[in-house]
Amino acid sequence: MAAIPPLQPEQIVNFLYTIYYFLRDAIIFILQTTVFKEYPDYAFTYGDAITFLVSITAVYLILEFITAAKKFIKVILILGWFLLFVTIAISLAG
Repeated sequence: MAAIPPLQPEQIVNFLYTIYYFLRDAIIFILQTTVFKEYPDYAFTYGDAITFLVSITAVYLILEFITAAKKFIKVILILGWFLLFVTIAISLAG
């Protein structure tokens, strides 16, 4: 079986760029067909702003999830070390 070549930074950036512009085009299309039906040019202005805010919000949510996971792992580590020391103390006392 052939090994999968590692991803290059350029490929990752191009992938994120493609997702960003696909999302931008989708938001602009939705705005043009709904809110700005009479003024479709406004959809481009507000579509860019909405896309940027959606992207920043997604990054923020990912960071919040990582922070919450770090807190959970911290509690597990503290409990694990505590239980290890308690087990050692009980086995030495007995």
